[in-house]
Amino acid sequence: MKKHDYDKILYRLTTIWARLREGEILSTNELAIEFNVSAKTIQRDFNERLIHLFPIEKIGHKWRVKQGYDIDKTLDYEDEIVLDILNEFGSSMSSLISKRVNNLFKKISNEHTNPIYSRIEIEDLYDKLDLIKALQGAIEQNLQVEFYHKKKYRYIEPIKITTFEGYWYLYGKDVQVDKLKTFYIKDISNLNTTNKKFIVEPNAIKIIDNAINIWFNPQNKPFEVHLKANANIAKYFIRRPLSKTQRVVQFYDDGSLLLSVYVTSELEILSEVKKWIPNLFILNPAKIVKKLRDETIEFQKKQMDLLIDV
Repeated sequence: MKKHDYDKILYRLTTIWARLREGEILSTNELAIEFNVSAKTIQRDFNERLIHLFPIEKIGHKWRVKQGYDIDKTLDYEDEIVLDILNEFGSSMSSLISKRVNNLFKKISNEHTNPIYSRIEIEDLYDKLDLIKALQGAIEQNLQVEFYHKKKYRYIEPIKITTFEGYWYLYGKDVQVDKLKTFYIKDISNLNTTNKKFIVEPNAIKIIDNAINIWFNPQNKPFEVHLKANANIAKYFIRRPLSKTQRVVQFYDDGSLLLSVYVTSELEILSEVKKWIPNLFILNPAKIVKKLRDETIEFQKKQMDLLIDV
């Protein structure tokens, strides 16, 4: 695409967004006439660009900012649109250039040009971008999807694309067994979006919102676990709670903490506690305390055997 074409696109998109954030409700057909382009071009502007950048929604043949959103009108959003257009330009070229452009945009977001530096490692989904885009569309429109996961056919109500410890998953309801499940994104293939609508159960969102890690079990009723954090790590649980259900039950004089958190499986809490050994302890339920003790004894035995062999 030629340079002046991108200039026109940039002008059109920034103008549309400026009017939307001022509270206007814009007609696709009227915008097409105003900018001397087809209605399909305007539809593409909204469906492929603007809707992924800004909180907007379609009502009939018109568009507006989603109700309830407070837009900061002092911010300059043009850079986001420019980057989106440039990214699209790179993606339309050869696969080698497209991949380099994608990597460049990651650097723009995460390296020295940005005053915020993050060490959160997220797995690369470059080869799954089309699938992600299709899932995103299905989730936004509440449309059921079908696909193969580990070569097994699935019929799903997709609820969220989520990441746990840097790995990407699809969270949704398996219609065939009527259960909430997670599916590793890279194991999904042959995705097809159906035209069958569904309604997300409010509790489904609450379950994943309260999950500590991927080992949560959405089928189980949450149960309470009490933990004790030594003084040298207590501050980390104040700064970043294990989950939204965490609460501090007691502050001890020595600086340690008594914590309460709700989980849905033994593995969900055990995997977290093991990261903090020997400074985080499970006080109850007794069943999990015993399981951790047994696993720790087994680990120590195997570790000592390895040391003896060295």
